[in-house]
Amino acid sequence: MNWVKISRVFLAIMFIFSAVSKMLSLPFFDGLVAELLLGPDYYNQPDGLFYTQLLTRFLIAAELVLGVAILLEWKIKKIVAPAILAVLILFTAHLFYEGFRSPKGFIEGNCGCFGDILPMNNLESILKNVVGMIAAFWVIRGYKQDERPFPAWTTTVILGVVTLATLGATVKSYQTEATSEVIENDTSLTVVQPTDSSQISDTTVEMEDSQPDATQSTHQTSEPVSSNPTPNQPVKPSQPKLDPTLKMLSALPELSDGSKLSFEGKKLVCMFSMTCGHCQEIYKTICQAKSDPNWPSIALINFGKDFEQQYFFNQAGGCKHPHLRTEDYVQFNKWLEGEGFPRILAIENNKIVKSWDIDSYTEEGLFQFYGITKKEESSGGIKLQGSGEGLNLQGKNPWD
Repeated sequence: MNWVKISRVFLAIMFIFSAVSKMLSLPFFDGLVAELLLGPDYYNQPDGLFYTQLLTRFLIAAELVLGVAILLEWKIKKIVAPAILAVLILFTAHLFYEGFRSPKGFIEGNCGCFGDILPMNNLESILKNVVGMIAAFWVIRGYKQDERPFPAWTTTVILGVVTLATLGATVKSYQTEATSEVIENDTSLTVVQPTDSSQISDTTVEMEDSQPDATQSTHQTSEPVSSNPTPNQPVKPSQPKLDPTLKMLSALPELSDGSKLSFEGKKLVCMFSMTCGHCQEIYKTICQAKSDPNWPSIALINFGKDFEQQYFFNQAGGCKHPHLRTEDYVQFNKWLEGEGFPRILAIENNKIVKSWDIDSYTEEGLFQFYGITKKEESSGGIKLQGSGEGLNLQGKNPWD
């Protein structure tokens, strides 16, 4: 068995897959590198983001070139294999640094090595890199220039198969799963006066099924208001002072049902990436338990493409709450404020009273906060009880 050739094929597959998967999740990879180089508030640094994009594209191109070059009979021992070994050592050192520095440690999060096509934590990626370094060292040690080369079709076939397989990983099923209850659009969000949304004018936002109000005049006449109101002049009610997060969210465009976000009473604002498995599980769970009267009105801020959003709602059994959608990952991170998705905000009377992200969310914590507690667990699902009847919840905590 020729271990040198096996090692070359393994390295080619690893690097080509890594490059293609990053291309398919380019906004995610851009954000990951920008956060590393510019800090958590990278979305407020447009100049740095520009150069970060140049760097990410160079890294992807370099991975693709090395993945193809290791299969060709050119400078394998002197240039290509040593370059692959150097890249793996560099990224492994970075993963160790991140593992020791990050509160998540080595076993949580996504290192971004394969984008969001194949999420890997730091430890998994380190082990993968160690195997790659062994393979690269084996090639450097055992490659002989005069040995029989790969057939001419090898490079083309491996490049095509790996690319097709990576693209195939993004294909989703649109088969609707049945849930205990299918929820129509929740229209309980209050319509408020429009606010300035110029700060997010560069965002791609989806607004569905929004019907204009036929009774509303298309032109409004503004009159000067005296600083000393007279009995004939109504006093304009003072607006509640919002914290920075709610102030930012209040500037969002209309949701899919034509409403604007209002924070009076109880609201639950969920920020989801629609290709995120954790986000999908959380939303499915919320939909399944939505009949409990303790739940507040719910609004979604979704990141992803239109077909991804269709799948996101279908996997929850056709459940669909008022929502807006953006394809701008940088803008989405502004709303996340540096937190990891999913981000969930519990709001009561213009105040954020509780928040969850990928590190702090638990299904039990969310239910208990709204007075819905687990009653019992069985192989058939999880039964819940609140002020209403118990519900059968098919599924598990996505972090179990």
